Amino acid sequence: MNPFNPAPGALPAAIVGREPELIAIREALRRIKGGSPPVPVLFTGQRGMGKTALLQELRRLAGSSTLAVPLEALRSQSLAASLREKFDTLLDGVGNLPAKTGRALERVLKDLPKISYELPHGAGSIALQGSGEEESHDRSLATMLQALRVAAGGAKRFMTITVDEIQDADLRSLEILVRFVHESAQGDEPVLLASAGLNDSHVVLEQLRTYVQRWASFELRLLTQAETIEALLAPILEADATIEEEALQRLAAESAGYPVFIQTYGSAAWERHRGRAITLGDVEASLPEARARCELAFYVRPLARMSPRETLFALALAELGPGAHPIGAVARSLGTDAPSISSIRTTLVRKSIIAVPMSGKVEFRIPFTDRYLRAHREEYESEDVSSYRRRLAADG
Repeated sequence: MNPFNPAPGALPAAIVGREPELIAIREALRRIKGGSPPVPVLFTGQRGMGKTALLQELRRLAGSSTLAVPLEALRSQSLAASLREKFDTLLDGVGNLPAKTGRALERVLKDLPKISYELPHGAGSIALQGSGEEESHDRSLATMLQALRVAAGGAKRFMTITVDEIQDADLRSLEILVRFVHESAQGDEPVLLASAGLNDSHVVLEQLRTYVQRWASFELRLLTQAETIEALLAPILEADATIEEEALQRLAAESAGYPVFIQTYGSAAWERHRGRAITLGDVEASLPEARARCELAFYVRPLARMSPRETLFALALAELGPGAHPIGAVARSLGTDAPSISSIRTTLVRKSIIAVPMSGKVEFRIPFTDRYLRAHREEYESEDVSSYRRRLAADG
């Protein structure tokens, strides 16, 4: 069986180069299992860095001792609506509940806009009274969270909430969720919160209460050369196979420390090999197709949505190299000033091509976009792009 898993958000066979993050996860679980409030954990980073995998690892390590509430923030839907869609399933999955917990749930669930509700595993049913009108957003979300905590406590489990893509969360839901977790830390049934998002998650989080500043926050980086080799080699050895040293070095160089590339190129080489050892020939034969798939998914399709002026901005940012750069530097390379290109920045952020990791700076959301654009610059330097470049410089 192929030991590599390039599927989006999938848990890799070996989590490498994330020891500080794993320590924080284990410490949070140790505390909550002991009845102490854990420090909320936040993972940020560019696409494909393994943020979602860390949330999965937390839930895996928690095991059956937790009621896991996995949420993914969507721009088109509030967190409250997302939780409402899976609320019944989550509650039903808690297990057999004592009658005392059933009565406590009845009291809590009266605040939900629902006419009737069957308690899980034959614990009874609740007939709810109400006007039939939609309850307020605040009351509905707070009620669902409290009901899940009551159910978890009744089943002798602790509650874990994970929020992925937190940069897209609606502020109103997030405020309620954070307040709920904060208040739980002052009682006998604390809740563990872990979140993941892109580098511009701070835009949302900075609007929350000040105690968010005390979260354990980690910005995920590219892996080092040694970590990349370990991430490639460990799954192969675990699968009772081997790899030639030259083949391993070639895969490491091509992956460049990017976790999703490690999984993609490792998987492609594995599928190509025959016998017990992966050879340099296997790697070289697998790379063109794997590279083409990565470029299509991560660069070609997203960048195809750019207008000529957005393409011009992206090319200028690419020339500045990897990492975050002042928007003023992008403007200067175009012969203009920052205010003149602020609207372009806004549309590129909306299209998820760039992010604003800190005030006044921009970066590509996907690693190595700068490298790709520099290598394919001629393909993007259309007449429309060149024309807009001249117009922008003249206006500046």
